[in-house]
Amino acid sequence: MSGVSYFGNAKNFVLENTTFNTYVSGLDGKHILATETRRTKLTDDRNQALQFLYEHAATGAMHDSDERYPPPLCHPGTREVVIVRIKGWYGFLTRPEKPIMWIHAPAGYGKTAIAGTISKTLEEMDGLDFSPLGATFYFWRTSPDRNSPQRFIITIAYQLAVAIPELVPYIENSVKRNPMILRKALETQVLKLIVEPFKALGELDAMPNRLIIVDGLDECIKSNQEYKVEREYAEYQEKNQTRILDLIYTLQSHRLPLSFLILSRPEAWIKRHIQSGEFARVVEVVDLYALGDHLNDTETYIRAELSRIAAHIKCDGTLAQGDDEWPGEDMIQTFVKRTNGHILYASTAIRHIDNPYGDPRSLLENLIHGVIYPNPDLAHSSPFSSLNELYMQIMRSCPESNRTLMIQVLEDISACDRYFSRHVGFHQALAILDRLAGRVPRQGFRAIRCLHAVLRTSDTRNPDDRGVHPSPFIHSSFSEFLGDPRLSMEFHVDRQLGRRRILRGCLDLMSKMTPQSKTDEDYFRFALRNWPLLFDDIWVWTPNEVEYLEFMKKLLSIDLLACTIKAHAAQDSTGDIFSFRFPHIGTYKSGRFNVIVPQSTRHVFESEPLVQQAVTHVLSSVEASLVHFLAQAPDVWPPRFDDAVFRFMYDIDRRSKEGDTSTTDNSNQVLRALRLVNQEHPERIIMLGREYGDDYITRLETL
Repeated sequence: MSGVSYFGNAKNFVLENTTFNTYVSGLDGKHILATETRRTKLTDDRNQALQFLYEHAATGAMHDSDERYPPPLCHPGTREVVIVRIKGWYGFLTRPEKPIMWIHAPAGYGKTAIAGTISKTLEEMDGLDFSPLGATFYFWRTSPDRNSPQRFIITIAYQLAVAIPELVPYIENSVKRNPMILRKALETQVLKLIVEPFKALGELDAMPNRLIIVDGLDECIKSNQEYKVEREYAEYQEKNQTRILDLIYTLQSHRLPLSFLILSRPEAWIKRHIQSGEFARVVEVVDLYALGDHLNDTETYIRAELSRIAAHIKCDGTLAQGDDEWPGEDMIQTFVKRTNGHILYASTAIRHIDNPYGDPRSLLENLIHGVIYPNPDLAHSSPFSSLNELYMQIMRSCPESNRTLMIQVLEDISACDRYFSRHVGFHQALAILDRLAGRVPRQGFRAIRCLHAVLRTSDTRNPDDRGVHPSPFIHSSFSEFLGDPRLSMEFHVDRQLGRRRILRGCLDLMSKMTPQSKTDEDYFRFALRNWPLLFDDIWVWTPNEVEYLEFMKKLLSIDLLACTIKAHAAQDSTGDIFSFRFPHIGTYKSGRFNVIVPQSTRHVFESEPLVQQAVTHVLSSVEASLVHFLAQAPDVWPPRFDDAVFRFMYDIDRRSKEGDTSTTDNSNQVLRALRLVNQEHPERIIMLGREYGDDYITRLETL
């Protein structure tokens, strides 16, 4: 018992001869309630109650703990929109209409810094006779005291007792009546240590409202139960996190003078729980990802940090000629665009540049040009390791039994995201890939449900993302992490495997098609439209030449003419869900330059008749589809048919320059059909060429 501190830092109390209780019912079960007779009397019950709570609280989870020093804070001038939003919601004089605010955002968007800034702001408010900050709890997955629900209630109760001294005697009474309180369920603790003491005060409506901040809810990953660590980490986090939410809901249901600010990643189970009927009525949801100008905030931070680094360079006397204006506006803007508004990436990059053992100028130059790890051995020792460690933690949070499927889904997403047009939602795209990869509906989405922190799984677009083909990855650094086996190790994602898997699914589907087949489903249209692109993107087949030849056999078994005609018809003039037009210009090319002959297998084309037959099959089928439509009236032509003919003519001109005689004689079936159209329906030639100018029309008229 000698290790117990009875009166640490206590002042102004009197000890006399008496018997008193020492509450040391430990969380580990090793301590018991002891009754000792001493020549003492404690007349300051407040100290004993606080000492009891303090001994078993997760003090490192508090906003001002030494464990978290220095605490993350928002850079001055950033995140102002969300800070104002929080202040507007929380009223310390009256309870807000919705007592809970949930702020969610992907990994690395500064949620913890926002929580820290709000904590600091409330704590430093002047002119008040009370502290608006009631309590804070910062979960952290690698801290034993902070990665489970075990010490959550006791830590909150301790801070409330400090902030509201009137609670202390009632907490003391509760502990005396329930000496084994620390071994009780959290649901019992919340009633005995918080709800009942508050209600014992009476007149709660007259009390000022305190804010309780809970950051990193998604970091609460361990159970109080004794399970294997890996199982705790992967399987029980959902149960733990929703349990914390239920405890908070219980607190607000008693209409205590408390409000709750919760910050976390948008994990599917957290979102579903908060959006349920009971929660939805009392929670204000804020999507940090869609709020404010992330790009502007990141630029503010980058400018300030680079100015600080530049000033240091000037002071140490290492300025070279022409460095007076370093880093320069162009460099700053390029850096800002590279971050895509991702503050974690920006701060990690700044740490990389601000290296006391390197030249910030060359480091920034290398960063901008993508040279991050000049030496592969530096991959894990670089300042970027903090970002990689974050990604590794997220990946390992997924159940081990699910990881193989998860990686396959990531391979498919990585391989095919650019094939979809901008307005296609994540769920629609993944449903198509699931079907082509042979997965049951929604199996792919379930496999990656633990990756919402790094994937754009909703259909909400980043306002800073102005690209034509938005990536499914919230930041490119995660895609780079997955693609580099030195960093992602067992989670390495091979995009080539994804492309081959989806291509195989496309060809299998097409092999079952006939001219009478219905192709209304999105996955049919994907297969018909994108199989040439997949061949084009699989630029390395070795050492898989056997697999490549199997693909050639499959191509030869397909009615490519029927499929190509349907692919033309599947192109929508507006609202097309795919990014690229059909047919791929590489399908018109002859010999070893055809799209189905990647560079790594061109030597096979020369020696393998099977590949030569497949190329002839592709070329003749694509050309025959053009002939099919040229023989019909323009009102039957599919959307963008004029573009398909233009692509064909572009390749004909290329082949003509290379000396291909088939472009000038009467052997090419498409040229014969165009000449016939020009003779019988010259107005159709003008329709085919009017989008491309008079010179092109003349070219068609003079074939």
